Amino acid sequence: MSGPFDIDTSAPSAELLAVAKEELRETPEVRAAAIEELRKLLKASDLNFPDDDDFLLIYLRPTKFYPESALKLMRNVAEFNKNYKELLHNLMPADVKDVFVDHGLINIFTNRDQKGRRLMVVHMGEAWNTKVVTEDQIFRALYTIQKLAVLEPATQINGAVVIYDFKGMGMGHVKAMSTSGAKRLLTFIQEACPLRMKAVHFVNEPMIFNMVWSLFKPFVKEKLNKRMFFHGEKMAKLHEHVNKDFLPANYGGSLPELNYGGKEWYPAAEKHIEFIKKWNTCGFK
Repeated sequence: MSGPFDIDTSAPSAELLAVAKEELRETPEVRAAAIEELRKLLKASDLNFPDDDDFLLIYLRPTKFYPESALKLMRNVAEFNKNYKELLHNLMPADVKDVFVDHGLINIFTNRDQKGRRLMVVHMGEAWNTKVVTEDQIFRALYTIQKLAVLEPATQINGAVVIYDFKGMGMGHVKAMSTSGAKRLLTFIQEACPLRMKAVHFVNEPMIFNMVWSLFKPFVKEKLNKRMFFHGEKMAKLHEHVNKDFLPANYGGSLPELNYGGKEWYPAAEKHIEFIKKWNTCGFK
């Protein structure tokens, strides 16, 4: 029996497949043809990726079943892994366990939103002890979450929404972030992440947030820029995008205040070690 924090690997429901058909062009015929073509393209390339149907779907769904686009995404992932090898090579959940268990900087909600999208909060303010957790460690944790999120057909189809909470941010937090870290995160989100990033929401930003945004802004492309929203403390603005019935009281929602965090979610990651090992083989031949 699955628990509230488990990775949902169940097959797509009829309702989900209807969304996939409308938004991603997915039908049994398109899916089968695209998988076959991507497998051929992959075999003829210099890339080394698993080529079973389920793995190829991870790349075909965000690229709307265009095999050439899926192959390009795979190449972007291989390039990214190569460029940041020192951070990502053979990265396992245990390597970032403390970020989840001891510091609780990332919170994956047990519920989805009104559109079936995965919801996650990244705490970049008072919860972040910059003397103990580095910018690199937070990125490694986010990369680990991505590896597991792509296992979920519902997330492949509906996508994900991320809330960055800057409550209590001070100069120490600003100094702990870098231009290179901002570039790395945005390259990952925009070019090397096979997830449908539907929206990024910023909440509780203090005045000094402008200093942080100046690091990120040069690397934001038009598509992502249209999906970024700044709300400050006005949670009603957030509710225009994520219905309050699907948010906890921490964000003006109808659900109870969060009483769980990364500590409760982390054991779910340990259940999928074999998939993560498989993911870690992706790259160039």
